[in-house]
Amino acid sequence: MCRIKNSSLFATFLAIAILIPTCKTARGFYLGQRNLHIVNWLENGEKLMARCWSKDDSLGTRIVKNKEEFKWKFYEKIFFGHTKFECDLEFNDQGQPRRGRFVVYDNKQMVRRRSCYQNCMWGVGVYGLCAFDEKDKKWDYEIPWPSKNRFESAAQ
Repeated sequence: MCRIKNSSLFATFLAIAILIPTCKTARGFYLGQRNLHIVNWLENGEKLMARCWSKDDSLGTRIVKNKEEFKWKFYEKIFFGHTKFECDLEFNDQGQPRRGRFVVYDNKQMVRRRSCYQNCMWGVGVYGLCAFDEKDKKWDYEIPWPSKNRFESAAQ
């Protein structure tokens, strides 16, 4: 009798472990590899400086040319952790640097009006950040540039 219970428990656990990475629902819950994109849409044609990181990973500083993107892949920590990515963004606006720090992904708090699924895409323009909605296939204006945002020291 004990042997049957253990084997059925093991079979249930194995089925869940196999199925979970392929699951996706309509509310943004997605277990699998995510792709985060920061796209330079600056209307003035300037390059975008992007320095992004999470608690566990520094992605370094990238110079993103106009109409190009900085992207990376990750698996979020759903059950036993917190996945949060932030980026310092900067560009030249009529001879003056414009800077901002933005949370571009957080699995514990909404940082966008609508959830992203497999691809979390941000378009950076001179007026702020737009987020792509995978379900509706459209871009939504989300976050204006902070007017007095300053970078903290490079050491995290």
